[in-house]
Order: sequence, then structure tokens, then C-alpha cells
Amino acid sequence: MDFFLEELTMNAWPSLQTILLDGWIIRMADGYTKRANSINPIYSFEKNLDEKMRYCETIFRKNSLPVIYKIVDCEEQKIIDQKLERAGYEKIDATSVQVCKNIQEVHSYKEALVIDKKFTENWIHCFYQCSNIKDKKTMENIENMLRNIRHDIVSVYKTENGMFAGCGYGVIEKGFVGLFDIIVKEEYRKKGYGTDIVKTILSEAKEHGAKNAYLAVVNDNIAAKSIYEKIGFKETYTYWYRIKI
Repeated sequence: MDFFLEELTMNAWPSLQTILLDGWIIRMADGYTKRANSINPIYSFEKNLDEKMRYCETIFRKNSLPVIYKIVDCEEQKIIDQKLERAGYEKIDATSVQVCKNIQEVHSYKEALVIDKKFTENWIHCFYQCSNIKDKKTMENIENMLRNIRHDIVSVYKTENGMFAGCGYGVIEKGFVGLFDIIVKEEYRKKGYGTDIVKTILSEAKEHGAKNAYLAVVNDNIAAKSIYEKIGFKETYTYWYRIKI
């Protein structure tokens, strides 16, 4: 399997610490999101599995983190997934990775949308409100991770009657824009705002050289998957996490 999109995703949502282990990428960010706090065995599959697993478990325990593996649904990672299952790792959060190849045809709807090339204080406050994040340590981690993004970004947030309603951002690399943190505050949902935010990110990204888009959506998020399907996203592969608390 080609792990190109996995590389883009890790660049677009950087962890605070990265350790390389013989083809495995270990990411840690004080526990904020599984994506940034997981073991990604994307370059080496059968070599020294027991030794690598012991190393990963030790380092996650030392950092007071649950041991989490991100497993891509592909032939190469089946042996790892089976071994983790036998070792008692629970399978959670099956996720669809989707690609849209026709973003040139997407037109944005910019009414009451604020667009920028950086993460402004308003965007960050909007994200915290929509996500109901109040813990100061978590906020500090998020802002450090956002500052670590080294590629062009498009940040978008939406207001209604002067109140934050929703937000999202895109990261542009190698002709692709990745969509992240697309969220609408609960009381403003079912108004099409999520579609507005996604289309605006895509429209702005194509002005900066993006020709394709990708995203990851948890399989049970039916509402989001419906939005993405209407825009033109199609599943490319799936992944899930294996976790041992």
C-alpha cells in the first residue's frame, strides 16, 4: 500500500514529540487526540515485532499514556493487527479516509465566514467553544501543535449574529489539502454550515495550488459522511486504533 496520505496527515497534525523506531513512527502529544498519540507502523511490518511492541509499551507507560496503535486496513499490517488482538488490544474508532479529486468544481459560500492563512485568536476561541474545550493544559497543547504545522494553511470560522457557530482548517502540501477539525456548535447544526466551511476551505486551497483533498471521518459519523459524499469525497481506505489501557 502507498502510505502517502498517512505522511500528509502526520505533517498536517503534528505531534509534540516524534520517535523513529526502525520504520515505526511513535507520536506523543500529552494525550490530546489518538492521531497524535499513537504508534504508526507504516514502513516496517514483520521485523522484530515483539521487541518493538515492548519498547512502545514501555515508552507510553513512562509518559503516563495509554498504548495506542494506528492500524491501516492493508495486507502489510495484518500481522501486526492480529498480534495486537492476541495481546489484548481493543479495536476502536474505525475511520474512513476519503479523497476528493474534483475540488476545481467546488464553489464556496462565504457569507458570515472569516477566512485566513493563519490561526487567529478568534479561530482558536471558536474551536474551543465548538469543541467545549476548557482545560488550560489541553489548550496549551493544541496551540503548540498548531504552531508546529509547517505548510500553508486555510483557516475558516463561521459566525451567526456575532456568535461563533463553526470552524475548520485545511493544510496544503504536494497538491493536496487535508481537512481537519471541521466542527459546528451543537445549536447551529443542520443548517448546512459544515458544508459551507468545507467548500470554503476547498475553494481557498485551490487558489494556492491544491488539486485534490483528503480527510478522515469516523465510520459512525453518518451526518458528516453524507456531507462529504455530496461534495465528492470517496473512500480510499480505512484505519482503526488498537488500544491497551
